[in-house]
Amino acid sequence: QPRRITATVFFSDLVGFTPIAEKFTPSELMDWLNVYMEAMSKEIFSNQGVVDKYMGDAIMALFGVPFGSDTEEGIALNARNAVIAALGMSAQLKLLNPIWQEQGLPTVGMRVGIFTGSLVAGSVGGADRMEYTVIGDAVNTAARLESYDKTYGVEDGGCRILIGKATKDYLGDAFVLKDVGMVNLKGKSEGVAIYQVMGFRQGSGLT
Repeated sequence: QPRRITATVFFSDLVGFTPIAEKFTPSELMDWLNVYMEAMSKEIFSNQGVVDKYMGDAIMALFGVPFGSDTEEGIALNARNAVIAALGMSAQLKLLNPIWQEQGLPTVGMRVGIFTGSLVAGSVGGADRMEYTVIGDAVNTAARLESYDKTYGVEDGGCRILIGKATKDYLGDAFVLKDVGMVNLKGKSEGVAIYQVMGFRQGSGLT
């Protein structure tokens, strides 16, 4: 049955993937992409996330599905898990890029957008195929955070992680955050307060 839940939505995408993909043969592209996807997916799964879908080089993941959480503690745990997964993916990318460079393969940067909010979860589709998914403003906002100012914070093959205030308010002081300010996101009538996750705070016990 469809239900309304509070959960955290996660989007990631590679920087400059299209010109990179054009340099590969089809088999090389799939081999390269599968190495990337396997490393990134492990970080999501190990932090209690669920991959909703793969879209080319992009990943949509959910933290807090299928049932969401009825408690502030549970919602906060899901938000923290999403950020921990993103930092884990950043660490994986730092390991993969030098390996690819040694192999003469392209190196990449990555963008991540994370937002916590109310969602409707359920199955959509037709008689031949049904698919579990979530619908709501939190999905759109997370996607817009990922794609915001695509060149900001992704220099030198890095990973830029942007979160909304709705997620930030659940994180406590375990992470180092940079206040990016109020920004206008496509499709949003009002400005959104966003923050860049810089890493774990020393002494947080999460490193």
